[in-house]
Amino acid sequence: METAQFIPSKRMFADPIRTLAYGVDASLYRITPKIVVKVRTAEEVTKILKICDRLKIAVTFRAAGTSLSGQALSSSVLLVLAGGWSRYSICDNGETITLEPGIIGAQANQYLKSYSRKIGPDPASINHAMIGGIAANNASGM
Repeated sequence: METAQFIPSKRMFADPIRTLAYGVDASLYRITPKIVVKVRTAEEVTKILKICDRLKIAVTFRAAGTSLSGQALSSSVLLVLAGGWSRYSICDNGETITLEPGIIGAQANQYLKSYSRKIGPDPASINHAMIGGIAANNASGM
């Protein structure tokens, strides 16, 4: 596979045992991906998306896998946020926060605490859900 040129083999697998482990999330569904790729940079994501687009292969992203509706499951290529993805910046006295997708929702609230602010979404899984999944799934909370 073309991704082997820029993704180390230890972050990419298609064997039945490990793909089965990524075939579940917090929902009751089970869908086993054909391949799991743990991505660490936006550049890796961009390259993989270009390859999959050219080959007409579907791609699904997975952050923490806390969804109760199965959005983190795929029967095709599953891109998992691996390590990093945790940069953030706060501007305008806490009125604006920019977050990378690997930050846990509760951690974002900790960053904003000194400004007496919180992020808008408040899912029950805020202590485990990552911003990427929260934003992608409109996880507004209870």
